[in-house]
Amino acid sequence: MLDMMRRHASSWIIKVALGGIIIVFIFFFGWGGPRNRDHDYAAKVNDQVIGYDHFYNTYQTEVEKIRLRFRDAMPPDLLERLNLKKNVLDRMIDQQILIQEAGKLGLFVNESDVRNQIVSDPSFQRNGVFDPEIYKMYLSSVKMSPDTYEQSVKQELLAEQVAELITDSVKTDPKELRTLWHFQNDKMSLKLLVIKPQETTDKSTLDEKAFENYFKRNESRYQIPASAKIDYVWFSWKDLLKDCMVTDEDAEAFYKLNRKEFVVPEKVKISQILLKIPEKASDQTKEAIKEKASKLEQELRNGANFQKLAKANSEDQTTASKGGDLGWITRGSLDPKIEEEAFKLNKGEISPPIFTDHGYHLILVQDKVDETDKPFSEVKDEIVQRLKEEQAKKRIGKFADDFYEQVYRSENLPEQAKKFGLKVQIADSITKEGGIPGVVDDPNFSREIFELKVAEISKLLHNGDNYLVAQLLEKMPERIPSLSEVRSLVLNDYFKDQALSAAVKRADELISAINKDFGEAGKIAKENNLTWETLDPVSRTAGFVPQLGKSNQVSEMLTSISQESPVYQTPITTSSGVAIVRLSKIDPASEEDYEKGATEFRNWVLEVRRTEFLKGWLRMLRDRSNIDINQKLL
Repeated sequence: MLDMMRRHASSWIIKVALGGIIIVFIFFFGWGGPRNRDHDYAAKVNDQVIGYDHFYNTYQTEVEKIRLRFRDAMPPDLLERLNLKKNVLDRMIDQQILIQEAGKLGLFVNESDVRNQIVSDPSFQRNGVFDPEIYKMYLSSVKMSPDTYEQSVKQELLAEQVAELITDSVKTDPKELRTLWHFQNDKMSLKLLVIKPQETTDKSTLDEKAFENYFKRNESRYQIPASAKIDYVWFSWKDLLKDCMVTDEDAEAFYKLNRKEFVVPEKVKISQILLKIPEKASDQTKEAIKEKASKLEQELRNGANFQKLAKANSEDQTTASKGGDLGWITRGSLDPKIEEEAFKLNKGEISPPIFTDHGYHLILVQDKVDETDKPFSEVKDEIVQRLKEEQAKKRIGKFADDFYEQVYRSENLPEQAKKFGLKVQIADSITKEGGIPGVVDDPNFSREIFELKVAEISKLLHNGDNYLVAQLLEKMPERIPSLSEVRSLVLNDYFKDQALSAAVKRADELISAINKDFGEAGKIAKENNLTWETLDPVSRTAGFVPQLGKSNQVSEMLTSISQESPVYQTPITTSSGVAIVRLSKIDPASEEDYEKGATEFRNWVLEVRRTEFLKGWLRMLRDRSNIDINQKLL
């Protein structure tokens, strides 16, 4: 079993174990239904049409889910990187294949199955009981009729039947499960021998011919990317502020219409003494705390110093040392019970004990300020600036269109920028990856510029509040530089690679020596002025190992090293050098822990295997099916 896992370290079970990911195959896209209009199809599966409208609605639903997840910060190229259209359509095709197989197998779903599925869906329940109103609201939100939704549920149940039938034969073996569990959970103690590359900068040792050959072999590393020189104008509504005018009359009118915005709310400055009630306190304890609060109130009314009593008695750790000072508060900032009492009291007055979830509070009002209106003179500049900004934001769209139209007609960006009061900037040697100086990093901008011809004007590009118009002045294609242009850079890399190669060679020699006599591993290290370092125990599914990092090679080492083969046969290159790894010991995980989680672990392995089996089965059926995808959609 372990030999199989070591040989197939990249197989499905190891990949899942290393990533800690349980793949669950869920059908959630619904069914397109028969279509007669072939010209607007998304895909055809054995002549069954998945309509464009159905695909588009499904795709848009997924886009909305992603947007909600990212809120307003979704990366502009995320959908492209996810290849979302293709993934959505692939899943819809898979479901269609399952539905067709259900027909061949004679499987069916009756109306009662559909009804039971809907009424048992927690999404449509209130207090555990199906609520027709919630169901209707859902159908309205997704713009579906009951018949359409119930048909989609019927098809989902049908697809699930086929999937269950196909995967029902997948089983697990108890011995295999235990072995796999230990494979994932046993801890390994590893030792490292790190050989640090010894670089030389002695140019007298340079073999010029070898150096030139090194450059030829690695010349793509030094490729100079394509670059462009452009004129560009980067502007926003802020550039229009200087031309926006707001009169005193306009500002005062705004002030009168929006007086509530310029109200300074009433506020009080208070101190408190808090006596907390412990969690699960008895009635007797609660009564004692209440009585203590009443006694403190009486002391205060008899003239006791509030600050001194707060320091001695308050259990509010934040304010006790400050004599209970809570500072200025406005409505909505504290517990409503405390606020109600605080705003009712006059300056210098003390509240009776106030009971809240935290305990009993005594409040002293130190000072009080009534609600007031900010005078117009105080807020005039703020209002003028605000109205100017509103003007500029309203004008920017038309301004940008008018500016772009004139630039496009004249093909002269500097001349039109001057007329419109905008500043032209020049960017030299910009690359796709480097972006444009002072411009928001948007891949659409770089893509547009590098598709232009010399002297051509870009589209009017837009990102947030900002606009960009560019004119390509010069374009330089990517090229391989001559050795003389990058000699110092290549020379540095050459000596580094030479040193690394020498370290790897030495590591290979040491691995051979340790393999011949593993018991002398310590002696071999000492003879070479090296020391074995002991790492903290790690599991085979750790992925990341301190000092070694995270890589496919590290994962391969973790899954292949064993007591029978304790030395990893390949040196691992790290940031500090070249490492030789050997196994010191394996600490088996607790059998008691296994017994506790055996059922859950079995279900996890079974789910993974069934998922992979179903995927393989679907791939086979895809190969046998006649699938026509409308590539224009993708």
